[in-house]
Amino acid sequence: MGVLDAIATRRSCGRLVAPAPDENELAALIAAAEAAPDHGRLRPWRLHVLSGRAKGDFGAVLAEAYLRRCADAGAEPLPAVLSKERTKLGRAPVVVVVGCAPVAGRVPEIEQVLAVGAAVQNLLLAATAVGYGSMWRTGEVAYDRHVKATLGLAATDHLVGFVYLGTAP
Repeated sequence: MGVLDAIATRRSCGRLVAPAPDENELAALIAAAEAAPDHGRLRPWRLHVLSGRAKGDFGAVLAEAYLRRCADAGAEPLPAVLSKERTKLGRAPVVVVVGCAPVAGRVPEIEQVLAVGAAVQNLLLAATAVGYGSMWRTGEVAYDRHVKATLGLAATDHLVGFVYLGTAP
């Protein structure tokens, strides 16, 4: 599929199933993301691929982050929300967590964040071009310091989103 067709046909898919990109396809999708325009060649993106057990392990991180947010707000955790946090990565067979670690210097931070946004768009379009469905999600967890720290991101870095990959049912 050509790039114009990928742009015209790409749609967000809330739930995705197997098959997902295999190791070689995933490497090609990541390479497409890393080919994004990047003023200064700073490569501010941080891409973490989660599949299999790693998704469940990270679901535990998301649940713990929810409990911490509740404690910080003096609110009682809701069991349904806690369960959803624990299992939300199960909406797709592969999830790419995308962060932005801006590099101090002459390139403004906003340009680096936009470069990471372009990397996500490349990833989404590349997935469409090779026949996979995708969804770019954020939510409260994208701004959670505990979640960012688990990914090796500093408090001042950005968690740009979670890219779900798989096959549209």
